[in-house]
Amino acid sequence: MMAIERILVPIDFPESSLKALDDAVEFSRPYEAELILLFVVERGFYESPLLVPDSGALLEHQARATEEKLEEMCRSLGKQGVKCRTLIEFGVAYQAIIDAANKVHANLIVISTHGRTGLAHVLIGSVAERVVQHAVCPVLVIHTLPKPKRPVGTRSR
Repeated sequence: MMAIERILVPIDFPESSLKALDDAVEFSRPYEAELILLFVVERGFYESPLLVPDSGALLEHQARATEEKLEEMCRSLGKQGVKCRTLIEFGVAYQAIIDAANKVHANLIVISTHGRTGLAHVLIGSVAERVVQHAVCPVLVIHTLPKPKRPVGTRSR
C-alpha cells in the first residue's frame, strides 16, 4: 500500500477548492497524513506599473490576508485532529503547485477543477490539467460541477 504522509491541497477559496479540502481531510484520516494548504499568489496582472504602481505591496498584502485565512482553517482542522500547515507561493499557479509539492515532498495533491470548457478552457487553461500532466506524485482531481438535473419522470440507470 502506498504511504501517504503529506497531502498538498491548493486553495483559492471558491466553493470548489473548499470541497476539495473537505475530500482531502477525509482522505487523510486513515493515513493520519498532514495536509499542506497552499495558496498561490499569481503576479501576472498586477505587475504592470501602469495598472498598479506598487504591485509588490499589493501582492504582499494579499499574501498576508490569505495566510491568516489559511491559518484559521488549519486551527479549525487541528481541533478535529487533522495535522495541517500552510504555504504561500508566488508565481504561475500550476508551476507553483508542482514546485510546492516537490518542496514539501507531497505524496499526493488533491485539487479541484472548475470544469471550464470551450473558449474559457482554451484562453485560461486548466490548472488542474497541467498539474496532472507535470506532477511527479499522484494527483486526485475533485470535479465539483453540479450534477445535471434529470428530466422529470426519468430514472437513473
